Amino acid sequence: MRTPGRERGMSLWSLAFLLFLVVFFGLLVVKLAGPYYDQFTLDQMIDRAVTDMAGSEFSESEFRDRLNKNLNINNIELDLRKDLSFETRSNDPKVVLDYEKRIHIFGNVDVVLSFHEEYGL
Repeated sequence: MRTPGRERGMSLWSLAFLLFLVVFFGLLVVKLAGPYYDQFTLDQMIDRAVTDMAGSEFSESEFRDRLNKNLNINNIELDLRKDLSFETRSNDPKVVLDYEKRIHIFGNVDVVLSFHEEYGL
C-alpha cells in the first residue's frame, strides 16, 4: 500500500495558526473572566443586602454605603451614583444595576460587556 508523500501531518503554517488560535482564545478567557466574576460577586452582594434590609425600613443611602464598603473590600471599581438606581414609584419597587465594562484586548480592539440586573425589594 502506497501513501502520497504529502500526508505527513500538520505543516508549520497550520501549527502556527493553531497556536495563534489557542493563544487568542486563552487571552480572551483570561481577560473576560475577571469582569464576569466581579458581576457574580456584585450580584451576591446586592441580593444579600436586599434580603438583610427587607425587614427594616429601606434607606437608599444606607444601602449605597453598605454596597460601597463591600465593593472596597472586594476591590471592585464601580460608580454606584451612576450605575445603581432605585425605582420606588411603581407597585413593585426595585434596585436596578446597569453598567458597561470596556476591556482592552490588544491594539485598538476592545470588548464591551453590558450588565443589567434588577432586584426586587
